This record gives sequence, C-alpha cells and structure tokens, in this order.
Amino acid sequence: MRILVIGGSYFFGRWFVQLAHKEHEITVLNRGNIAVGLEGVTELKADRRDDGQLSALSLESVKFDAVVDFCAYNRGDIAGILSFLDTDALSVYIFISTVDVYKRGSAVPSSELTPFEDRRAEGDEGAYIEGKIALEHELVKECQRYGIKPVSIRPAVLYGPGNYAPRENMYFEWIAGAGQIIHPLGASGHWQMIYVKDAAGALKVLLEKPVEEIKEAYNFCTGEPVDYDLFEASLKEAYRLMGKENGYEVINVAVEDVASQRIPLPFPLFEDESETYTHERYDDLAVGQTSLSEGLCNCLKVYSFNGRA
Repeated sequence: MRILVIGGSYFFGRWFVQLAHKEHEITVLNRGNIAVGLEGVTELKADRRDDGQLSALSLESVKFDAVVDFCAYNRGDIAGILSFLDTDALSVYIFISTVDVYKRGSAVPSSELTPFEDRRAEGDEGAYIEGKIALEHELVKECQRYGIKPVSIRPAVLYGPGNYAPRENMYFEWIAGAGQIIHPLGASGHWQMIYVKDAAGALKVLLEKPVEEIKEAYNFCTGEPVDYDLFEASLKEAYRLMGKENGYEVINVAVEDVASQRIPLPFPLFEDESETYTHERYDDLAVGQTSLSEGLCNCLKVYSFNGRA
C-alpha cells in the first residue's frame, strides 16, 4: 500500500511510520525539522499551507492509496492537501482528531456518534478544539466530493516515549528536580489512556482492512479508567522496575488547594471535569495492550537514556 503520512516525525506519527514502513510504501510530508531516517521511507519537505512548496513536489504524480494526517489543526488543512493529490487513486483519508471534539457533560460514555461540542472554550485549548471540529466537518465534505472514505481517529490521553505533551514527563521532571511528586488528596477525576505504540499498531491494522469494513470514526482509548491513585501506583511500579523504588517522596496536597493554587497537574482533578468514552471499536483493532506500569517504565527508560533522570 502506498501511504502518504502528513507529519510523521513526532510521537504518534513517528511510531506509526516505524511500525508500517517495513510492509508498506511510506512517503512522509512535513516541514523537515526532524528527519525520520528510516530505510525505504521517502521524506518530502514542505509547509502544508504553502501552495508553492506543495506544487513543486508534484504529489499528484504518485498514486497514493491512503493519507494519514497527523498534523491538521486549522480549517482548510485537509482541503488544501487533497487539492494536490490524485484523488482518483486515493481510497481513504485518515485524520487524527481528538475525543475533545465531543459535547461535554454527557451522562453516558461518548461514542463515535456523540454530537460535537458547540460551546467555545477560551484560550489555546478552545482554539485547538474548534479547529479539530471544523476539520471533522471538512473531512466528510471533501471526501464526499472526491469519493474517498473519511476516517476520524479520536485518541483520549496518549502517552509513551517521545511524548511532547506535559503528561508523564511532568512527573519525571518533578522527581529528577525535587525528588517528589504531588498527590491531590481527595481528587475524584478520572480519564482513559492509550500507549502510543498500541495506538500506532491499531492504526496500522485499520489501514490494512478492506475499505468497506472501515468505519468513519474510532475512539482510541482503553476501557480501563485511570485516576490519580492508579496512575501513581503504576508510576511507583515503573520506578521499581527500573531499580529506583525508593527514589521519590509523595507530598499530599488537598485537591482544593491544588486547584486554588493552580498547581499544574496534567489530568482532571474533579468528577465534573472528567469524561468517559466508548472503546469497543478500538478493541476490535488492538493487537495488544501495554499495562500502564509497563508503558510508564518504557517512558522512563527513554527519559533516563536522554540524561534527564
């Protein structure tokens, strides 16, 4: 299969390329800030929003079977790429979205059919969600126009080696710098996580399905609910596996004080900030499930290898 990957040099995209390139013909298109450097992977350098740079690549001369888009954030990003491709050859366009597109406050787990949020959040987070929702609509409209299968992948909390979001690495940095972590005493927040290599493997399985069997949206998350107690127990086990079981102190801070002092913990503190998502479609694709402690241990190994712990 000939696959055009938009992005592909960071985190989720990089893991997917590493898993898929031995069996498929992968072309990676990004701004070239970080090289992929894998044998057999074609790397093209361009800003996706620069028509002149895209035109010079003659992308329409390659008959791609699928596009996997890891870095569409703004309205027009999907339409812009499609205008430079041979859409007659293209069968599926996979857009990496987010579970944050769903309307919040549902009493039941949000499924792939849950309506999108219609309230505008403030700041960068609000702009990010608004952009993803606009692209969800754009994906369907543009794919209908060209007769292509639209597919939205909506991950929950992705974690793993190479993560650039301030999640698990925040704890590693606290431990490396101060020898301690903060536990929000009385926190009722919960969330769903997915290890990046597992997510990349499921995405590869999805792409290898017959097009008629592929659904138009998938929540990417496991069914196991995670809270601060479980996360911290898994973190402790990860350090034990690294031979560092006594390596840090846990400081209890009342969750109300964490909130009022705006201590930057990476996950929801309260029940009313928490959402739940269905995971059955992801389960049908999953080729394995890495335990949270094992996943955090793998993250810690990479963090330590880079001289940061």
